[in-house]
Amino acid sequence: MPQLFSRNSQTVDLINEKVNKENLIIDTTYQRRKVWMPQDKVRLIETILLGYVIPEVYFWPAETDPSTGKTITHIVDGQQRIAAIIEFINDDFPLNEKYLLDGNIKSLYGGKRFTELTDEEKVKVWKYKIFVVDIDHEVSKEEIKQMFYRLNLTNYSLNSQEKLNSIESVFGDVSEALSQLDFWKDCRVFSAADARRMQDVRYCCSIYILANEGIVGQTDDKKITQYYTDYCGSFDESGELRKKVDQAIDIISSLLDKSTQSFLSKKAQLYTMFSVAFKMIENDLQVSQDIFGKFKLFVEAYNRFRNEYDLDFSQSDLSEINESIKKYKLASSEGINKVNNRVIRFEILYKICVESNNDIKEKLIEVAKCYRNKYDPQMVLFETLDKEDLDLLEEN
Repeated sequence: MPQLFSRNSQTVDLINEKVNKENLIIDTTYQRRKVWMPQDKVRLIETILLGYVIPEVYFWPAETDPSTGKTITHIVDGQQRIAAIIEFINDDFPLNEKYLLDGNIKSLYGGKRFTELTDEEKVKVWKYKIFVVDIDHEVSKEEIKQMFYRLNLTNYSLNSQEKLNSIESVFGDVSEALSQLDFWKDCRVFSAADARRMQDVRYCCSIYILANEGIVGQTDDKKITQYYTDYCGSFDESGELRKKVDQAIDIISSLLDKSTQSFLSKKAQLYTMFSVAFKMIENDLQVSQDIFGKFKLFVEAYNRFRNEYDLDFSQSDLSEINESIKKYKLASSEGINKVNNRVIRFEILYKICVESNNDIKEKLIEVAKCYRNKYDPQMVLFETLDKEDLDLLEEN
């Protein structure tokens, strides 16, 4: 079988010219997203100024106009590197001193943008040679994805989710589309690092699996890979699962305020809330003021509980509430993604916040007071709650 690629080097000015003419384009569908942290970009430019080598990039001439001969080449690997270099040339960011590692570079270039470099320094950047792997134009996009999938099987710089992104899969596409919703930003559940390494897409995979199968054990590589391969050609064609997920998001959004923000920003707790929301949808239930109030009070009590507390509620009607919170806390502390612990959290939260009557509000308040007195008698209870939302708090 003939070799499907060749190697050469191209200067930055030539690559920049091709990008400006749109002969060379960044295609993020091949591997990871075009998301680099500021320090990554600064240190790449630092490497170029030092004259050191950077990792090679992969180009593929994907389309050629038969009339004009104009070829559109895709950057299939190295998108972040090329984008960062062009952004620096366009003065989009300075060389922040705190990110520079070399003392000499820091003193010479710290804080400077490209236009602030000397002419000699600019030419050094323009003429820097980048090693390029040219993939044969006859290679198909699917073959390229397979090529990178095989390459990344032994490349530990990419995580499992990024490797899965090398596979054409409708399930992967719908999971990535779900990860783009503003809801996740509202919950503050994903960090910049999560987005950079596609952990937000991985989490959305687990939510789709939850909607499709119910609570399962840890949504590991094997499970997600199975979905990527089993549903590579089609997934949720009727749109029923996406509708179910959207309804659950509406339920959770109605329970989100400043007092529940921290609780819902935890991935394990948000998974539990999706489990509760899906059950509410199944039972045709809406979020009432009572459910909202019980949830806020549960979160308040949960946040005040400490595993080391030794409180005796054996002679009190508060014993059951205390044990439930203790059990929930334990299921949130160890083996949080095991199926048993996921089920425990779901059952407790659904029972307290949805199935119980309003008497449980007073019990949650009293239990939280006991936790408060044990932890810090001077602490003001419920300082995080919106008191106007809960008449019961005013009565107490």
